[in-house]
Amino acid sequence: MSETVKPNHRERLRDRFSSGEESSRSEEALLELLLTYSIPRVDLQPLAARLLSHYGSLSSLLEAPYDDLCQFNGIKGNSAILIKLVDWIRKYYGTSTQTPKEKPRIPAQGTLFDTDSPEIVPTPSSPMPIRKTRTGLFGKSLLKETIKILPDLPDSDSLNEIRSFLRSSLPFSAEQTRQRYTNYITGRMFPEGYADAPLRLFAKAFPDTRELREVCFYRFLLAEPLQAEIVEELLIPNLGTGRLHREHIRNRLTERFPESKSITDCTKAIVDALAAGGVAKADRTKLAFSYREIPAASFAFVLHSEFPEPGMYDIRKLEENRMIRAMLWNPERLPHALYDLRNSGLISKVSEIDAIRQFTTRYTLAEAVERIIGGKTS
Repeated sequence: MSETVKPNHRERLRDRFSSGEESSRSEEALLELLLTYSIPRVDLQPLAARLLSHYGSLSSLLEAPYDDLCQFNGIKGNSAILIKLVDWIRKYYGTSTQTPKEKPRIPAQGTLFDTDSPEIVPTPSSPMPIRKTRTGLFGKSLLKETIKILPDLPDSDSLNEIRSFLRSSLPFSAEQTRQRYTNYITGRMFPEGYADAPLRLFAKAFPDTRELREVCFYRFLLAEPLQAEIVEELLIPNLGTGRLHREHIRNRLTERFPESKSITDCTKAIVDALAAGGVAKADRTKLAFSYREIPAASFAFVLHSEFPEPGMYDIRKLEENRMIRAMLWNPERLPHALYDLRNSGLISKVSEIDAIRQFTTRYTLAEAVERIIGGKTS
């Protein structure tokens, strides 16, 4: 990390952030700016990129143990403290649910540097944590590995237990690689901050199936909005030809993140995710894709995730839903898919009378998954 920073580069980083430039909100740009307050006079972009590649996401980096951060080449005590300070503030002062009279529950001070970050598991009486989504480039997909290992996860909603299992089970020889990939997988598949039962149960019921690939791809879309953006802006407009050169993805990323050095890695990760999710076929130069049929089980999972409260909804909201569109399910088949769920008892009603087009759900996601699994085994 000996490369000297370019003149006025740090000032430009701060100006872009304060002016609200979109490129300043990428995880790499945010981390680079943060590190300028603890590391002087060097170019921090390569370090920020390496940290994100190692930990998988900015959220996972913030959650990393203090001692682990200090062992990373380029990070010393002051930087590790700054990172953990941000993590501490966001966890214990970052919610919008506190009233002025309420004070956050602060654990003993020593836990700031504990080797395991405190785990916040929602209870029925507490609000769900803010969904952790990334805002920019990512360097690895790992969706293929995720789909393979998800059915074997332990029966626990504790992310610490899930992480421990993944670190010992992922098929990579280097411990640091397993740690990094564990952060990728847990951050994407369990964005609410705990290992939710619906996904774990669905994975066990549908191992090595298209249904599981699609549900995992859906969770990937939630955690990596850039993936959904690429589908929306590049794949859907090219459905007529069913072809897209990888170079078009690379060019779009370069336009969005002109100063990033991670464009090549992110392009590959996007393509890998599309292929692993069964959304596209890929060769060395291009993607092939088309609208796809809609499997009932994965459609039910996504539907009850996007419309989580039982009730009546406009079918148009389903057709215009960004995550539904990014699945590349044939939009003309969406009403038929709703009728299939109604006929199987997973939703209550589908109405198409004149201009009124509605569907009515009756279950939460957890309840729907239980019925899906029950119907599969009966």
